[in-house]
Amino acid sequence: MIVWGLYEQPAVHHSLLKNHKIQMRPSFDPQRDYTNPTGNGTPDNSIDLVLMDACPSRTVPIRRRSTFAGIVTRDNPATVYYGAGGMVSIINPAVTSGQASASVISLEGGPPDQFSVIRVGWMVGILRDQGATGLASLTLSIPQRQNGQMIGCYNTYCPGFVQTDPSIELDMTLGPISVVRGPQYYIKLSVTQDISGSNTATTKSRSGIGQVVYSPTWATVHPGLRWGGMGSSSTGQVPPMGNGDNGEIHSSHFRQLVLQYEAGTSLNGSVDVPLDVVQTRSYKCGNNYYKGEFWGYSFYFGGDGGDATQCC
Repeated sequence: MIVWGLYEQPAVHHSLLKNHKIQMRPSFDPQRDYTNPTGNGTPDNSIDLVLMDACPSRTVPIRRRSTFAGIVTRDNPATVYYGAGGMVSIINPAVTSGQASASVISLEGGPPDQFSVIRVGWMVGILRDQGATGLASLTLSIPQRQNGQMIGCYNTYCPGFVQTDPSIELDMTLGPISVVRGPQYYIKLSVTQDISGSNTATTKSRSGIGQVVYSPTWATVHPGLRWGGMGSSSTGQVPPMGNGDNGEIHSSHFRQLVLQYEAGTSLNGSVDVPLDVVQTRSYKCGNNYYKGEFWGYSFYFGGDGGDATQCC
């Protein structure tokens, strides 16, 4: 969710609303007709829908639309994962204000009321509430569900994240950038859990960027893993994902997918668990299988984006 000025929200850009003065309240009392409608003394069990933290005066909340395309582990309570890794193309997709495009590895777990995610990857974004630059940069995010709402944080602003590597900076600009039908450049990513229960996010550094240390409410195992791209937008258009729709050969891709099956162990190079392909009308994914030593288990993903109402 992001906060927009009252007259800056996307709907106000419609030509019919040009110079329109927004009426803040209806001319009638909307609550009056809903007071005990049964008339039989039944207690009112309705709830008040409010955010935990209201937006500042003269601003409103706009939900950011997020779409994923990639590979996910199939739901299987009997299978436990403690980490995941892979190498992903470094791309610099063209985004506009209010949009973000990312390539990530995600670990997901916990009961429904305490569901949490750890994501590590790169992101290109021009987001009003985060000041992103529009360049591919290293990112860590930890969305969590609290009191029925999904909240989140990025990079070193995440409570419980302690950076340990002095040579890698979260939010650092990445490069060189992969070229369609030309040289390809990759970043090696992984998130692993050690025997203490903490999670380590890494790039090429063997020691890891830092550790994510959770309270006891965090699930000690992660039943779900994802590799792929995410497109996020608070506008009527979703951004490009990866380097766009360039087919199986020339689209952005993950290669050398790896898993961790036991805490404190190394990532296992074999991907021998059921995986599902997730794609939409705007974002494609496929060609997923083992292709030899260089590629390992790999797949392509991406898309051109476009009209948000037609993307999913």
